[in-house]
Amino acid sequence: MTQPISLILDGDPGTDDLLAWMWVLSLPRQARVLGICAVNGNVTLDRTTANALAFLDHVGAPDIPVHAGARAPLGKDEPPPGDGAFAESGLGELVLAPSLRQPASHDGVGWMAQVLRSQPVRTVTILATGPLTNLALLRARAPDAYARIGRIVAMGGSFGPLPPNFVRRGNVTPFAEFNFWMDAAAAQSVLNGGVPVLLAPADVTHQLISNPARLARARALPRFGREVELMLNAPYHLDKPKFHTDGAFLHDPTAVAGLFHPDLFETVRAQTHIVQEGTGIGAGLLLPDGAGNVEVMIRVKDSDAFYERLYGDLARHYA
Repeated sequence: MTQPISLILDGDPGTDDLLAWMWVLSLPRQARVLGICAVNGNVTLDRTTANALAFLDHVGAPDIPVHAGARAPLGKDEPPPGDGAFAESGLGELVLAPSLRQPASHDGVGWMAQVLRSQPVRTVTILATGPLTNLALLRARAPDAYARIGRIVAMGGSFGPLPPNFVRRGNVTPFAEFNFWMDAAAAQSVLNGGVPVLLAPADVTHQLISNPARLARARALPRFGREVELMLNAPYHLDKPKFHTDGAFLHDPTAVAGLFHPDLFETVRAQTHIVQEGTGIGAGLLLPDGAGNVEVMIRVKDSDAFYERLYGDLARHYA
């Protein structure tokens, strides 16, 4: 039997991070989670760290260590305000009991370096579902450890067409997806850092809409159905006026699907550049290149099949 992938989870929960992690934890034969590193993003670092601890308690995985990472984007002393997508708690309408546990450390970047040095080279995958600040700091502070990463699987960015054929592509500005907008410098560093990247940008996540029928399927799950429904629907109040959808877009879990269910997607290898300043900050430019180090997910082949995989994996594990 194939050995499970050794994973570090890096994110800014946020409900879609938590749903992504819940999906990972439902695949114990395929994924071995070494730990979680929180980052500032949807809400402050203190809150994202607390949300990670509370979530692990809630789903019965309290043995996974949680480390606090970067408190602010690269080059900044204080975090900018989040976009408010998931309320002050970062969880929207989802309510989790606070954990009584504390973070395993407040040096998530140092912890990641230690783990990477202790594992065989290129055997650890990092699933990054928030701003890429922790990974950019790891590259800068511990380049030897960074070079040992097997692959980075990330959700972030947007690469759709610019004017004159422009259609809104960003969920935080007309041009930019939130994670890359929050720390464009980190995104540019990681996407061009020499480690292979599988990227799920907003262009592909916007092809997955949690409409009422799909939310009803979530409610029918044998365990945690209400929680999954709330996590799926959390950004609807923002997506509806911006994109006129009949449901919320599904972001971070798409990266999980790209890792464990790659047959669901069409991808292209590319070179990438992330805009660093001006009104387009965080927007992405993509140059298809068969030798490129970034594999960009560009199309969901069957959105119904995607949700079937998600619900099937969750139902089998959380029975």
